Amino acid sequence: MEGVREKYERYVKITEKALSRVKITSGTGQKLIDMCMRYVEDSKYFAEQGDYATALAAISYAHAWIDVGTYLGFLKGDDDQLFILGD
Repeated sequence: MEGVREKYERYVKITEKALSRVKITSGTGQKLIDMCMRYVEDSKYFAEQGDYATALAAISYAHAWIDVGTYLGFLKGDDDQLFILGD
């Protein structure tokens, strides 16, 4: 069974990979990425403190901002394993 720390470490890698591949298509997309980056930084802070449950929650929020952006078209992703793709 995967522990919270291992799950956090897996999710942060996925989110960082998504960030490296996502394309910003609008000013709103940039705002979503800015919010995402804040949550990524928060997650790393909590992980450094040993609070992996809060770190996992923060990295999940970070990826959610990317998913919202790709779904609504403010961001462009090309991989349905990394992004929720809109219409």
